Amino acid sequence: MSTAARALAAAGDAESARDVSALDDAARQAAERLGRQRKGLVERLIYGPRPEASELQSGAHGHDRAQNRGAAAVEAAIACMARGEAFTADGKLSAALRAAVAKEKAYGFTVPVQFGGLGGSYPELALAEEAMAANGLGALAVEISGELTIGAGSLLAYGTDGQKRTFLPLIAEGQLMAFGLTEVKIGVNAKKVRAYVEPDPATGGFRLFADGDRNKLWITNATHGALVGLVARLGKDGKQVGLFVTRLPERDVPAGIADHEFWCQGSNVGAFTPNFNARIHFQNFPLGKETQIQADGVEVLFYCLRMGRCMLAAMAAGYQRMFAADAALYARSREGVGGQVSKHELPRQHLGTMLGGALQSRALSHLSLQQDADGVDLAGLRDLTKSAAATSALASQIAAERVIGGRSFDRSSRVHEARANMHVFGVVEGEDDLILMGMVKDVTDTFTGKYMAALLSVIQSINQGPDGRPLPPAQRLLRITPTTLFAEPRRCLQATLRLLTKGAFWRLKGWILWNLLLEVLTLPLHLVPAALLPRYQLVAPPLRRYARFAERRLRWLRWAYLGINLFFQLELTRAQIPLQRLGKVIEHLVSMLVLCHHVKYQDDSQQRVAALRCEQLMAQVKGLRLLTGLWQMERLRALVAGVGTDIEQNRSSLLHGVQPQPFAHAWEADAPRKKS
Repeated sequence: MSTAARALAAAGDAESARDVSALDDAARQAAERLGRQRKGLVERLIYGPRPEASELQSGAHGHDRAQNRGAAAVEAAIACMARGEAFTADGKLSAALRAAVAKEKAYGFTVPVQFGGLGGSYPELALAEEAMAANGLGALAVEISGELTIGAGSLLAYGTDGQKRTFLPLIAEGQLMAFGLTEVKIGVNAKKVRAYVEPDPATGGFRLFADGDRNKLWITNATHGALVGLVARLGKDGKQVGLFVTRLPERDVPAGIADHEFWCQGSNVGAFTPNFNARIHFQNFPLGKETQIQADGVEVLFYCLRMGRCMLAAMAAGYQRMFAADAALYARSREGVGGQVSKHELPRQHLGTMLGGALQSRALSHLSLQQDADGVDLAGLRDLTKSAAATSALASQIAAERVIGGRSFDRSSRVHEARANMHVFGVVEGEDDLILMGMVKDVTDTFTGKYMAALLSVIQSINQGPDGRPLPPAQRLLRITPTTLFAEPRRCLQATLRLLTKGAFWRLKGWILWNLLLEVLTLPLHLVPAALLPRYQLVAPPLRRYARFAERRLRWLRWAYLGINLFFQLELTRAQIPLQRLGKVIEHLVSMLVLCHHVKYQDDSQQRVAALRCEQLMAQVKGLRLLTGLWQMERLRALVAGVGTDIEQNRSSLLHGVQPQPFAHAWEADAPRKKS
C-alpha cells in the first residue's frame, strides 16, 4: 500500500484508501510493462538530480525531427471541407470525410504496417492532430485520437496475436473503435465500474450486464457496428476488472427478440457534437471467450491514457492556433475607436494569450512524447500536460471572445462551435483539479514515503484504543498543534516520544540540515547573472531569466511541500485546496521551463510569444502563495466547508425554492430507456 493510501487509512477513510491503493497498483503495473526505470522529470526538477538542458530540449528536437506523414491525411480532410463535404446537414462528420482520411491511413496512423496501418509514431500523430484542430477539424482529431491511443493502443500493448490480427486491420481501414469505461453512475475511476460479466457455461465465454445505472455513458466513437473495448467487473461482486473487445450489433436488440438486450443511443452531450457519443445498454449480452484482453482493465487504462493526454495537448495547441488566426483576422479587419482593433494593446495581449497557450501546449505535448520514447516515467508530467493544455485552451477561448466580441457567438463561427469543447477538455479523462492532486502525489510519493511516513504512523498509533481498534471519528487527532497540546497532553506526549524512536524522523532531520546547507552554499550563485551560467547559455537570451526563475522556484517547492505536511499532517488527506494550489504552481513553473527550452532553435516570433507566456505564468505563480498563505488557505477551507455543509444539509437559502432539473441520465437501476 502506498504512503498516500496508508495516510487515508490512518485518517479513517478506508474506502478512499482502498481506491487509491488499487489505482496505485494498476499504475505501477503499467509502468513496469512500459519498462520505466528513470524517475519522472517533474520529481527530479523538485528533488533532484536536476535534469540536463539537453533533456529539457529533447521534445523540441523530437518535434523538429518528426516526419510529417500525416500531411496527406490533413490535406485530404481540408480539401473535403473546402468542397463542403466534411460535415452532414446536421453537423456530423461525414462518410465522405472519413473515407478521404481513411484512404490516407489516418485511422491506422500508429498501427504497424503488418496489420495494414501506416506505422507512424506518436510525435507524427501529434503533428497531424494539431494541424486538424487548427484548421477547424478538431472533431476529426478527437475521433482519430480515441481510435488510436486507447483503442488500438490497448490491443497493441495487451492483445493476443489473434486479437491483433482480427481487430487492428479493421481499425486501420477506418472502422471506429470506442472505449467503454464511464457509466451513468461512475466516472473515470475504473475500479468503481459496476458493469459486470458472468461466465456463460454454454459457450465458454461471458454474459455482459451493463443495464440501468450500469449503462456505459459518454462513450466517444460508439455507434452501431463499431468496435468497442468494454471495461467490466469479473463477477457482479468481483474485485478484478477486465477488458473485452467486441463489435457492437448493427441495430438495437429489444427484449423478447433474443436471449439478450442491446441498445445504443446518443448521450445528448453538447460538446464534440460532430462525433458519435453514446449511452450503451447491455443485458445478458454474449461475449466470446476470445474477446477478453488478458490484463487488468485499470492497468490497460493507465497504459493508454498517457498517450491520450499527449494527444489532447496537441489538439489544444491546434485549437488555440485556430482561435488566434480567427481573432487576428478580425482585429486586422475591424475598425475600432482610434483605428484598427489590432493596433490596441488589450487585443494584442489577448492574441498573445492564444499564441502563448498554443506554444505551451505543443511544447508540453512533444516533451512528454519524447520522455516516453526515452523510457522516462511520465508520472507527473502526463497529468500536468493535460491540465496545462486544457486550462490554456479555455483561457484562449475567452481571449478570442474578447477580441472578436459578439460575433464570436455567431452560430457559424468556429470560435462558437469550439466553446463547449474547450470546457470538456478540462473534464475528459478526469477533472483537472483532481488530476493535479494526483500529480502532486506522484511527484512527492518517494519523499513522503521515505521521510514523512513516520509522522503519519505515529499519529495513526495514538488514534487507536487499548484494544488496537481505531477510536471513534470524534476522538481522532489528525493534527498535533498548540491547541491539541492543551486539549490532549497525554496523547501528544505519547506521540512525541514515539516519534523520537523512529529512524525516519531522524532521516528527515538529516534531510533538512543537508538541504539547508546546500541552500547556503549555493546562495552566491544567485548573484551571478544568468547569461554567465553555462546552463542558461543554452536558452535564448530573452528567456534566460524565466528559466532560472522556474528552476529556482521548483527547487523551493520541496520546502513548500514539507511545510504543508508539517502544518496539515493527517488532515492533508482531506485538504484538497493546498494540494491543488501546489499542483497549479508546479504546472505553471514546469510549463515556463519547458517553453524556454522548446523555442531555443525557433524563430524570433516564437521566442517573443514564449517570453510573453512566461511573463504571464510568472505573474500567476507569484500570486499563488503556499507557505506564506497557509493560514489564508485554512480560512478559505473553513469558509468552503461552511458553505458546502449548508448546501449538503439544504440550509443554503439561495437554493430554496429552486427546483433542480433531473439528471439527463437517471441513476436508478430500473431507469426507463429514453425514446430517441
